[in-house]
Amino acid sequence: MTKAELHRLVDELPDDVLAGTADLLQRVVRREIDPAQAWFWAHAWQAGEREADADLAAGRMRRFDGDDGFLEHLERVPPPGDPAADPNR
Repeated sequence: MTKAELHRLVDELPDDVLAGTADLLQRVVRREIDPAQAWFWAHAWQAGEREADADLAAGRMRRFDGDDGFLEHLERVPPPGDPAADPNR
């Protein structure tokens, strides 16, 4: 992507994302964030990180001793949307 293309893209940004986008770009320019890792700092990704942290804090998780136990568990868990699905199974 060229700077000209980036400028056009910025011109097309919805107003409700300007602040977050500006913050992210400023942090990349100041080298506070590795450009290759900028996706991690996007607001949507950070919202997912906070959701995962809340799940961990609430005990909505399960640890496995290895890959085999994890894969066996996956085979027993109903697919998402199945009424029998229980994330704590």
